[in-house]
Amino acid sequence: MKTPLFALALAALLVGCAQPQFTEGAKLAQRVDDKLAPDARIQYDQVVVLDRSLQGVKAGRIAVESQGSRRTPTGTLKVIAQLRNRTDFTQVIEARVSFYDSGYAPVDRASAWNRIVLDANGVGVYEGSSTLTSQVAHYLVEVREAR
Repeated sequence: MKTPLFALALAALLVGCAQPQFTEGAKLAQRVDDKLAPDARIQYDQVVVLDRSLQGVKAGRIAVESQGSRRTPTGTLKVIAQLRNRTDFTQVIEARVSFYDSGYAPVDRASAWNRIVLDANGVGVYEGSSTLTSQVAHYLVEVREAR
């Protein structure tokens, strides 16, 4: 009876002395597959709001009224997004755009953050244009609270 009890105590001691798992360094990439986050992957040709404080589940402070893109006469891609302030006070937000080729690879750096002043219950417009022409096929507009 003492032998199985001694073996169990020894096993518990050895488990407690196991080497710690380090979380630093390179790791294998893993796909996000969560029913609570169906849009965890990048959604191209969209406007995404980065700050939860701006677009919460119950009551968001801003809304994307419309968004789209079109080619300019010079062949660049121009992106336009209309953003609505859903509060009774003026808000300052920032937006930037990234451009991608037909294979969804980045073709240029993200633009600089541009400030947009949204009057109380008003609509503001963000516009951004690519510097390249035929390589650009998709875009992604990011919106955050002004810093």
